[in-house]
Amino acid sequence: MAFSNAELLVWREVSETAYRRLVMASEEVMLKQNLSQLEEMVTEEANKLARVLLKLRLQVDPRANANQAFICPHCQGKLRIQEGGQVRILPSVFGDVEYRRPYGTCDRCHVSFAPMDCELGIPPSGGSVKRTKQVCHAAVTARSFESAADILREHDNIELSTKQVRIVAENEGEKLVAQSKREVEAFKQGKRTFTQTAAPDLVVVTADGGRVQTRQAENGSIWKEDKVGGVYDASPRKDPSAVVAEEYEGAKAKIKTYVASMVAWEEFGWMLCVEAMRRGYPHAKDKLFISDGAEALKSLRQMHFNDAVFILDWYHAAEHLSDCAKAAFGMGSDECQRWYERMKRNLWEGKVDRILHAIKKESLRLGKPASGEWDNKPQVVLHRNLGYFANNREGLNYPRFRAEGWPIGSGIAEGAVKQFGIRLKGSEKFWNGFGFGRGANEMLALCALHLSEDHRWETYWNRRAQPYIRQRKREAA
Repeated sequence: MAFSNAELLVWREVSETAYRRLVMASEEVMLKQNLSQLEEMVTEEANKLARVLLKLRLQVDPRANANQAFICPHCQGKLRIQEGGQVRILPSVFGDVEYRRPYGTCDRCHVSFAPMDCELGIPPSGGSVKRTKQVCHAAVTARSFESAADILREHDNIELSTKQVRIVAENEGEKLVAQSKREVEAFKQGKRTFTQTAAPDLVVVTADGGRVQTRQAENGSIWKEDKVGGVYDASPRKDPSAVVAEEYEGAKAKIKTYVASMVAWEEFGWMLCVEAMRRGYPHAKDKLFISDGAEALKSLRQMHFNDAVFILDWYHAAEHLSDCAKAAFGMGSDECQRWYERMKRNLWEGKVDRILHAIKKESLRLGKPASGEWDNKPQVVLHRNLGYFANNREGLNYPRFRAEGWPIGSGIAEGAVKQFGIRLKGSEKFWNGFGFGRGANEMLALCALHLSEDHRWETYWNRRAQPYIRQRKREAA
């Protein structure tokens, strides 16, 4: 399809106007302009030219010709063209572009679509994929949707309100949540809908929880727990002779990937399991699960990662010993510090029996806690930690972990919780909780996609830009 004389005139007029404004300006005008002003003018004129060029390119696309036969991808029958030149205004990275395309219906399959849009990877609604990617990038990297709108305006010449940025980002997050649900359901049925990477020698799974402020109160609180899980491969760095934890380096993480959600821990466990499978967990030489001693994480580990070696995060274990020392001898006392250093040395050397004996001794000295006593009372702290160390005993073999060169901290998960918190947490940020419409859950999914280090952000958007088939109504329901 060739350009008409009218279309060529539009292109010539826009380009000549840009040339006259920028290059053929009077000397008087030129002497009043600085480089920043020139850059703004060039950008403005370049976007005008780009919009015209994109419109012309879409107009001469062979698929824009309504006089050809279009085939339904489902039944291979002929598509009935309802409108030969349906007008659509597409928000692009250069601004709104108006173009015409054939629009048809397959009466047998009950599906209606614009063939050209499907084959060019133009979404059925909203802006172009590249524009959506830019909006979502600003939404996850800025501290707020308002800041994201400012970034888009300043750096990308995209004029959107705060609300519009939020809608675009949450729409995309909703797609990611739906995709995750499909993967989990398929995995439960023994099907694999994802590509598995090559099995690493060492794969580490870790998880932790954070807090997000919501609009909906539950049990008297508007703060609800977000769950964050990480999977990474690593190279062991054996150091059995390290005298203290501060000297031990252990395995360093290579490629880290994340999942994050507001769902319950049981459902989140399936999400983390799918992510681990994607990273080659089943065939890894060594498998580790690192976390604190929370019961929810223990249940998750036993259900999905019972073949992994459990490592109790060293820093949580040491902190619990510190709590015991303060409960037994009083914060700041010399005996408190001596007892803590002695127990921490036992912990480092794997002498768990000595720790249990020492805590039990101090617990008996102070007496058994009475029913209903407050959590921070010394008797309660000692009694609770006696169970903590006994129940997590399998994860306290730090001499073995050092000899293997394995990591001993869950800093990857805790660091991720902080990273997600930078975007979602704040006294002025209120989200829709899970089950109350789009909000925190969708943004967590989008942030996890962006923070993962295996290029899945680019892969996702490249896939979104590929040709697609418009689904039948009964399939999409």
